Amino acid sequence: MISGRSPTASGLRGIVAALGIAAALAGCSGLNLKPPPMAFYDLGLGAPAGLDPRFAPLRVEVAAPPWLASSALQYRLQWDDPLRRRSYTESRWVAQPADMLALALERALKPDGSGNRCRLRIEVDEFVQVFDGIERSRVEVVLRAGLVPPRSDEALAQREFRADVPAPSGDAVGGVGAFRAAVDRLAGELAGWIATLHRAGPPLDAGTRCRG
Repeated sequence: MISGRSPTASGLRGIVAALGIAAALAGCSGLNLKPPPMAFYDLGLGAPAGLDPRFAPLRVEVAAPPWLASSALQYRLQWDDPLRRRSYTESRWVAQPADMLALALERALKPDGSGNRCRLRIEVDEFVQVFDGIERSRVEVVLRAGLVPPRSDEALAQREFRADVPAPSGDAVGGVGAFRAAVDRLAGELAGWIATLHRAGPPLDAGTRCRG
């Protein structure tokens, strides 16, 4: 039972002495009791994907599911409940993945701001770092892309794109590097796909419809 009596003078002196010793030990050992600062990452500016400016979409629209609607840097452990999504406690994205992807793809596909009247609609299905071993990880990015004409929401063409890129290290820094590489790869594949659609003849004839 907790006593209700006040501590004696000798008891107070003992408490003060103990606190002084603890503080001295902490100072001598260089202990840092502050939590480490949060690290924030982005996808970088990326490089132009080489798409013909005439074929560049008017804009890039990116949507993601609710579980990706945060700045958490997510990962999975394949050997421990692989369906569970976890997040790094000391590392985060500067924005939600959908916002970062929209900026990166805009810069890659239309670096000079020109383009036609079609929109590139992207739906993100997966954006996660996967650990296959304690020191071995990779990132998975899965997108569904649709080229949408100016006067309709029905896509002229649709396709799924996947990138599975090994991370250089089994931590948040390695994951971020792999995500950047994955986005660059996907931007190149999207550019190739869009160019093929615009050069295709009937019945698709995306070039004509995107000018309509």
